[in-house]
Amino acid sequence: MVIVSLVIFLALRLVPNNVAADVLGQTATPEQYHAFNAKYGLDDPAPVQFARWLGGVLHGDFGRSFRTNAQVAVEFRRRFPITLEVVVLSFIFTAVMGVLFGAISALRQNSPLDYGVRLFSIFGLSVPNFLLLTCLLIFPARWWGYAPRFGATDFFKDPSGNMQLYLPATFTLAVGAAATLMRLTRSAFLEVVRQDYVRTARAKGLRERAIVLRHELRNAMLPVLTLMGIQLGALLGGSIILEQVMGLPGLGTWALAAIGVNDYPVVMVVALYAAITVMVINLIVDLSYVALDPRIRLAH
Repeated sequence: MVIVSLVIFLALRLVPNNVAADVLGQTATPEQYHAFNAKYGLDDPAPVQFARWLGGVLHGDFGRSFRTNAQVAVEFRRRFPITLEVVVLSFIFTAVMGVLFGAISALRQNSPLDYGVRLFSIFGLSVPNFLLLTCLLIFPARWWGYAPRFGATDFFKDPSGNMQLYLPATFTLAVGAAATLMRLTRSAFLEVVRQDYVRTARAKGLRERAIVLRHELRNAMLPVLTLMGIQLGALLGGSIILEQVMGLPGLGTWALAAIGVNDYPVVMVVALYAAITVMVINLIVDLSYVALDPRIRLAH
């Protein structure tokens, strides 16, 4: 996390810019620029700025936004639930469609259902997410005169409105990731189905359901689980597109606006959140290997 924070901190300062001019505008006086730089410590050397920012983070102080002067921690807590709902719902759609349809495609190899799943996966891989999300806004409006509301809707205050806003959008966002997961799940299943222990299980007379769940699915999930962890991290980037298209005030739109005016404290806290999230996801995936395959635990 420290390395990621340091790299992003230095990268932001390598870009030639004038933060005070970006925030205050070109019409501000030199005295106003100097006062702005002194207020936020931008006149100090970069190592001093980084050490001060890191010390504040360790004490729970993420600084103030250059653009709004609001506390970054407070604004982060307000926007985080929106991004969290987008990522969680998108991941649920990705996991269910990818694993379920991929497994069915492998178990019904070369059937019409298999061809349909493979065709859907090719479609999902070919069409970018931003185009699907744009079509989600355009076609219902032209055909049925329906347009989803813009802005976040609290689930606890308006569950129906919240689901109408989030479910179609997150499902559309998940199509591309689910398509990749379908293809990997199908390939992993087909490889496991041909293994000797599966033939032995059938020769022993085990029920087909037990063979699929205990022998085929469990062993095929190891590479699939790895890809799911990577995709969950990638959905953090996909949520920026969704929030921008749907007008959701989440972390994605917040970070995008901050990058435009070099609002360092905002960009740094979003980058730190992304780094922590990816690290936790990878840790959970590694621990899940042991639960799926006891040989990994015995090997240590």
